[in-house]
Formats: sequence, structure tokens, C-alpha cells
Amino acid sequence: MDVDVFEDALFTVFEHHQPARGDPGTTGTYTNEAIPPDAHGRRSITYRIPEVSNENTRLFAHHQWDAGVHVTDLIASYAPVDVRGKRVIELGAGTGLPSLACAVLGAQHCVVTDYPDPYILASLEANVEALRERYSTSIQVAGLAWGDEAQETYV
Repeated sequence: MDVDVFEDALFTVFEHHQPARGDPGTTGTYTNEAIPPDAHGRRSITYRIPEVSNENTRLFAHHQWDAGVHVTDLIASYAPVDVRGKRVIELGAGTGLPSLACAVLGAQHCVVTDYPDPYILASLEANVEALRERYSTSIQVAGLAWGDEAQETYV
């Protein structure tokens, strides 16, 4: 209890930015005017943040990291790269937000990968399915354990 009070008090004394958003198992939404409107006129991508287990917290896929949002902003602005007509692979995707954006912004095909943890892959599959319900895209999920030559050859 005293530790919680101390930790909470630190944020009132020092400015601190948590470089991630969302909690495990929750849903987030990314909105950008560059996202093509779906049938309902929405210009957003909805994603689920993976659940956690004792084994996968060290993988850090249980938040939407700011870096993923910033990369998605860059992709949506078509700078520094235009993904239209390109083949895209995302390594260590977590929620897969950049890949989801690439898919709706005209990439020829996207492969979204992360460690083959069942919670992480289930969230990625759910995110891809939710995207397919709203857009016609070519995107797939693949588990990838870095350093496993058989898996690296497959992807």
C-alpha cells in the first residue's frame, strides 16, 4: 500500500510519459483522415491488445506502443515510404497496427508476424478479421520465432 502511494506521488512531482497505451485484452482505435472510409464512412482501424500470461509478458506485446502509432502516422502520410502496391512484412507486431494500416492504404500484401504465443497470435488474427469485415485486403498472420531458420524460411 505505501509503495503504491509513493509510486503515484512520483508522477505528480516528475513529468512522466508512459510510451504505451491500452491494457491487455482491451480494444483501441486508430483514426486518421488518410484511412479510406469503410461502408459506414469510418476512417479508423480497431485493434485488440493481446491478453497476457506469465510466459508472454516479457514479449511486451500487451500494450499498443507509441512507436507503432508513430510509424502508422508516417505510413498514413505516405512519407517516407508509399506502401501502395508493395509487399509488407511487420516483425514483432504486437497489435499489428502498422500492418493493418498498410493493408487498407493499398499494400499488395501484408504479413504481420510476432512470436508464436497463442494470446498474441489470437489477437492478431482477430485484428485481421475485424479489418477484413470492413475492407477488402490481402493480409495474413504468421508466428515467427527469431533465430528459428525453418520459421524464417517460411515467412
